[in-house]
Amino acid sequence: RTSNSSASSVFAVQPGAASAGMPGFLERTARAAGAERGKILVVVQLSGGNDGLNTLVPYTNGAYYAARPLIAVSKKDVLPLSSDLGFHPALKPWMGLWDSGELAVVQGVGYPNPNRSHFESMAIWHSADPLARQTEGWIGKLADQWGDPFCATNFGNTTPLALRSSEVILPSIDSVDRFQLKLEPKLDAAYRELLSQPVEGYSDKGKTELLRKNLVQTLGNTARVQKNLAKYKAGAAYPKSGFASNLRDVARLIAADVGLRVYYVSLGGFDTHAGQPVDHPELLGALSSGLSAFRSDLEKQGRSDDVVVIGFSEFGRRLAENASAGTDHGKAGLMFALGKGVKGGLYGAYPDLEKLDDGDPVMTTDFRQVYATALDKWLNIPSCDILGAKFAPMNFLK
Repeated sequence: RTSNSSASSVFAVQPGAASAGMPGFLERTARAAGAERGKILVVVQLSGGNDGLNTLVPYTNGAYYAARPLIAVSKKDVLPLSSDLGFHPALKPWMGLWDSGELAVVQGVGYPNPNRSHFESMAIWHSADPLARQTEGWIGKLADQWGDPFCATNFGNTTPLALRSSEVILPSIDSVDRFQLKLEPKLDAAYRELLSQPVEGYSDKGKTELLRKNLVQTLGNTARVQKNLAKYKAGAAYPKSGFASNLRDVARLIAADVGLRVYYVSLGGFDTHAGQPVDHPELLGALSSGLSAFRSDLEKQGRSDDVVVIGFSEFGRRLAENASAGTDHGKAGLMFALGKGVKGGLYGAYPDLEKLDDGDPVMTTDFRQVYATALDKWLNIPSCDILGAKFAPMNFLK
């Protein structure tokens, strides 16, 4: 495992896992060369359980207003998308994307036998396994298919389960500017000289040689990132938030054309048990303004055709508000997709608020259908290989 001196940007190679599965890994590396490399997927995690009912508001539904006398979004403030559904007013920065057909919302998203635990539900979303048995994430499995330890990255200090692989450890970044591997000058030359030598004298020469090549690739990737960042010229004014800063770094890496194909970014704070009328609009505003700036930036970089964003939260909230002007953990929520490759509109069925499951809106769309759509239609990877079963893709991608 190697990291920079500040430990803020992490690169890792997992020798044990590499030793266990390298022959298949090497085969997939060769196979991945023929994959569709121009398409990029950005995954946005809304941590805490976003309230889908106050995000996509059923503004003509009496049951909604009866259950939320204090926190419901007023009909006069809703941004209409259809005759009965509309956005929270804090999502106004998204209306341009909606009007141009670049924003899709998938309604009633969840999974069988829903779980209201943050930890368990996140594990289910990250592994794409409703039984949460997997120790490998769905993006980690994608990396295994591609055979590339530099195909995906997370922005943050801790790599989420979604990016955990059985064969490589994908990097986590908290600052693109510090995304580099530095050694003491006296060690650097010796280390590079050591890595340049063919592997001899090991009982399993093939596996050790592949590990050596992996380390060489890591050094090359870090150097390429720093060199190519100079290509980026800011194409949008980003809001002042950590989320927007991470999106700007994603845009910088995309402009630098460093070969990353999946980016993972999180926005926290959606566990709105209290004070939701104050906190939720701020969160939705940060989400929509940050992604709108990101979309404009990609246009300036000439990469807007190549990038699709999908967003999710681990669960939705209950229909009824609680005594603290908030909402408690629920079940079905929503997902969104945006980009020039998106066919905008509403997809799936909005939950029936007259038919609840223990006070919760009921799932109408399995989240793995959304993953399958992104895999099959955007990244050109058979989703069955990643999800372990066939899920019918949806129609929100061109």
